[in-house]
Amino acid sequence: MDNRSYRDVIINQLRERNKKQSDAFNSLISLNNRLADSVETVKNENLALQVEVTKLKVENQDLAELAKSGGGGKSKDGSKNQKALEQTVMTLQENLKNAQQIIDLKNSVQEKEREILEKNTKITDLESKIEKLELSKLEMTQELERFKAANTVLQDEQNALNMAFVSLEGKFRKAQEDNNELVSRWMQHKASAADHLNAENDKIMKVKHLQLKKELADASEEFKDIQETPIPGEFAARAACACVSIPNKAMQSFEAHDGEVNAVKWSPSGRLFATGGSDRKLKLWEVVNGKCETKGILSGSNAAIMSVDFDFEEKHILAASNDFASRVWTLSDQRLRHTLTGHSGKVLTAKFMGECRRVASGSHDRTIKIWDLSSKACIKTIFAGSICFDLVTVDYNNIISGHFDRRVRFWDTRTDSSSNEISLQGRVTALDLSFDKNTLLCCSREDTVKLIDLRKNAVCATLSADGFRVGADWTRAVFSPNGEFVMAGSSDGTVYIWNVAKNRVEKALREHNHAVMACSWNPNGQSLLTCDKQKQVVYWADF
Repeated sequence: MDNRSYRDVIINQLRERNKKQSDAFNSLISLNNRLADSVETVKNENLALQVEVTKLKVENQDLAELAKSGGGGKSKDGSKNQKALEQTVMTLQENLKNAQQIIDLKNSVQEKEREILEKNTKITDLESKIEKLELSKLEMTQELERFKAANTVLQDEQNALNMAFVSLEGKFRKAQEDNNELVSRWMQHKASAADHLNAENDKIMKVKHLQLKKELADASEEFKDIQETPIPGEFAARAACACVSIPNKAMQSFEAHDGEVNAVKWSPSGRLFATGGSDRKLKLWEVVNGKCETKGILSGSNAAIMSVDFDFEEKHILAASNDFASRVWTLSDQRLRHTLTGHSGKVLTAKFMGECRRVASGSHDRTIKIWDLSSKACIKTIFAGSICFDLVTVDYNNIISGHFDRRVRFWDTRTDSSSNEISLQGRVTALDLSFDKNTLLCCSREDTVKLIDLRKNAVCATLSADGFRVGADWTRAVFSPNGEFVMAGSSDGTVYIWNVAKNRVEKALREHNHAVMACSWNPNGQSLLTCDKQKQVVYWADF
């Protein structure tokens, strides 16, 4: 409907309303018109009567003069005049009454006219309001049309979005299927790569065996004195640690990895050591004539390696990785044997439990998992409640863990809850047990190393130093093999060694230029290893 049709409708409505409201006053208006005509007629009659009264007054005066002059014969005419005068008076009285009625009617008409004026004023106001309401109605109608149009557009957009959502959902399902297929192919590829790597390692081991066989054949032709060698394994290493010395110099500093070196660890016999770095490699090293030489590179990890551990029999090596998994290799053939997946966060630490059949791992996902290597499965998950940065295994069933929430928790794997916990003042970055397993070392981000007496469940010593700063949440610290000293690296590259009995710094070794991440004391007690954030590993010894 256009503006012209709206205008016609409004005019017709106003006309009908005016007709309805004016019908009630039409009789009053016609009566007023008739009274006005009657007033004019009465005025004319009054004027004529006034003329006759004047004439009669003149005649009366003439008759009075005649009466005075004694015209008795005219008495009869005088009585006639008297009657005429009386009639005239009566007529005048009637005219006065009629004039009074006319005045009253005129006042009534004026009152009605005032009412009509008031009604007309109200009608005008109402017409103005009606006009405004009509304009408002028109605007609201136009706005309603706009809303309808916008609603139609929104409905069209919603339909389009629904169609797009259905299409995207189909694409998402297809992408999931493609992803599953890619993961399956990737796993097959990784298995093939692992088989290929194992085959290459077999070839290398065959070459080494042939070389060793040749060397043995050559050596058998020569006469040499046979000296007693230490028995390999945990007990031989422990028997050799009665005398511990702190080296004064760095025998060798070398780049061990293509990125940060996060972990370093001597084997129980002290013949080998392993390093793990952000280049996803686990490397085996051997010290030959005071120099560190690579013995093997163990691959298979898809992210940075965070911790390393040997089993007591020195047959397997374990590494925790940021790809949410831990892995076990055999040292004899350097082959990947187990990949332990199940954590939903970075695995920051992993340790063998008493023997090589079980492994405990701590993760960023706030859980600790126990793995059975014979079944290659997780046999228990402990919900620790906080990120686990490091753990130590006391025996086959007991674990001690250090966490982000500044607590050290004690676990018995046969139960589901913590048997005890100790609160510290900073995030716990490293744990280590003394040789007699009576003292627990705790390195924390408050830049101290605390010693806890496990027999009393209380802190028995706090080791600190001016300039000692813990460089990361995974900075490691260790006891010396006999428990006499504690070693930890600082963020400025200094390696601090404390005397436990004297509770003071025994020596500060300076060779690194960047934050020291981990350190390890040779089980023979005579040499050290430290690693830092910038690829460097330093071998410390005095011989």
